[in-house]
Amino acid sequence: MSGDYLDIHYARTRTPDAPRRRLEGHHKTQVCIIGGGLAGLTTALGLAERGVTDVILLEAERVGWGASGRNGGFVSPHYAAGTDNLIAKVGLDHTRDLIKLSRQAVDLVKERIGRYAIDCGPNPEGNLEASWFNDPDGLKRAIEFEAEEFGEHMDFIPRERLRDEYVASDMYFDGAMHHGCFWFHPLNYCLGIARKAEGVGVRIYEDSVALSLVSEDGSGTVTTDRGMVEADEIVVTTGAYDQTLVPELGGAFQPVATYIIVTEPVDEALISSTIKCHQAVADDRFSLDYYRRLEDNRILWGGRGSTRTTEPYNLRALMQGDMLKVYPELAEVGVDMAWGGLMSYAVHHMIQTGRLRQGLWYAQGFGGQGMAQTTVAGEALAGAIAGGDDTIDLFAPFGLPWAGGPIGKAYGEIFRVFVRTRDRIATARDRRIAKARP
Repeated sequence: MSGDYLDIHYARTRTPDAPRRRLEGHHKTQVCIIGGGLAGLTTALGLAERGVTDVILLEAERVGWGASGRNGGFVSPHYAAGTDNLIAKVGLDHTRDLIKLSRQAVDLVKERIGRYAIDCGPNPEGNLEASWFNDPDGLKRAIEFEAEEFGEHMDFIPRERLRDEYVASDMYFDGAMHHGCFWFHPLNYCLGIARKAEGVGVRIYEDSVALSLVSEDGSGTVTTDRGMVEADEIVVTTGAYDQTLVPELGGAFQPVATYIIVTEPVDEALISSTIKCHQAVADDRFSLDYYRRLEDNRILWGGRGSTRTTEPYNLRALMQGDMLKVYPELAEVGVDMAWGGLMSYAVHHMIQTGRLRQGLWYAQGFGGQGMAQTTVAGEALAGAIAGGDDTIDLFAPFGLPWAGGPIGKAYGEIFRVFVRTRDRIATARDRRIAKARP
């Protein structure tokens, strides 16, 4: 193998899964999927469930090795672009259709966990949004709008109740509980989907880097270092870890790094007096923190998105510092492990999925989306390739705009610094005002 899983929490706690063989020799298939993350895996399973089982999936490392197996594990129906931006881009009715798709994907993920007995829990219902901004009326209006227009089930949580029942931090004002969401062990879910896909005939090869792709006249060829696949349809789901195989796809996103730490086990009394809830938690800043309690009272803490994809030398200290800003009571809690991963971000912060040309399909742009959106894309691709389903056309308006290359990378980092500074100023103002009130 060219490499095993990184030594991170998910790999240490994954269900037993032996390495798969690499591709060797000449193969022919109906569909070849490049990329063994969740977008590729759900496309493969979706095809098999629609009767298309002549499928080969090529993974450069191990199934779920990249972002799909390293993330925070949030499963929610929300798109990174935000409903306001979606409405401005495609209109209210189109936005309703997109959100309906993502809600169905959340339900499908939950259903597959049960149907295929995937050990990726516990899966507590609900995700908590904790606000850094003192704007309860604005939060209430947003909750009402989401309920009226999209049928979202959200509860407003006033500051006192937020502290008493959910998260006891002076950094937060009010909060909102997003129902119909949950979290899971992302790598175990990937492995469970892979095993099910293989069980119905999909062939998965690991340690099989796609070195070249030729697609013309409605068919294509994918070449690895030891083999070749001829396919009627090719699906590219490599995400942020490849920008060269298909230049039109690689130029349409920026790789963005995000980072996670997992602490040592926390004393029960201490963790129950700070992070009281078992739901996943995220705040509402542009550059947010996201975190959750693990079953052994460790804390998984993530954040610090950056277009600078080189891991900081002091990553543990930086991430621990972010955690202590919110929970200074955890100062004596050690960090057991830290890691990073790359996400693909489009300029419109929306999923990019569709047909590039006859016989060549793609799915990318999952940065900031949460795990359900990979299922949105996988189901849309499977429906389109198997025939008779035009769901994928809902994503056509977003397209593949150029992400700017090195200039876009620099601009993205400047923009992130600007927005972080804006958020710091706003939160400092809100806290001064709150302290000045009797």
